[in-house]
This record gives sequence, C-alpha cells and structure tokens, in this order.
Amino acid sequence: MAKKPQPTDTKLIFIKISRGLSYFVYGYSLVASAFLGITFFLLLFSANASTPFVEFVYKTSAAFLGPFRGIFPVRSISETGYFSPSIIFAIIMYMILALCMNALINYVTLKMVKHQKELEEIAE
Repeated sequence: MAKKPQPTDTKLIFIKISRGLSYFVYGYSLVASAFLGITFFLLLFSANASTPFVEFVYKTSAAFLGPFRGIFPVRSISETGYFSPSIIFAIIMYMILALCMNALINYVTLKMVKHQKELEEIAE
C-alpha cells in the first residue's frame, strides 16, 4: 500500500513557519541565559579576563546584555570580584521570554496538528 502524500495549504505553511520562528527565539533566549549565567559567575569569582575562554564568554554575553546594561549599578564584592544585578535581571527576562516561547510553541503545535487532521479528513 502506497503512502498518501501529506496535504498542504498556505495556512499549514504559515503555522509551520511560525513554529520555526518560535523555536529560533526559544533557542536564542536559552543560549543567552546560559552565557549570561556563566558570565555572572565568572565576574563574581573574578576570573582572569585574559584567558581565551573567559574572553570568549565575556564578548559573547556582551551582545545579550546590551539592552540591560546599566539598569542597576555593579557592586564590587572584593578587590577583583563584581556582583552585577543587571545580569541577573537579563537572565530573568530571557527566561520569561523562553517560557512564553515554550507556551507559544505548544499552542502552535496544537493548531498545526488540528489543521493537519482537518486537511486529512477533507482529502479522504
């Protein structure tokens, strides 16, 4: 028995593109949270900024921290260690964005499955 081709239409394509964009934003927010979390602990424990790994993490997280930089003052906790509430705030905001994207992905997936079933019923 040959497999029937999947029915498609513009609404289904739009739903799939929306789902893909939602996954992209979800992944972006998780990566941003991870880099910012690592940066927070490297600053807190006064990591050597001249080492390649620390330099890479600082440069990468600078782009993620950009919109949140300067919201709260950075506090010195030792001669070289720093506490940055802006990083914590940025992590919280990115995690809220990830949570919203997760809910959106679930909603769009539900709509996609429902629409695919409708298309299959029409095709039969």
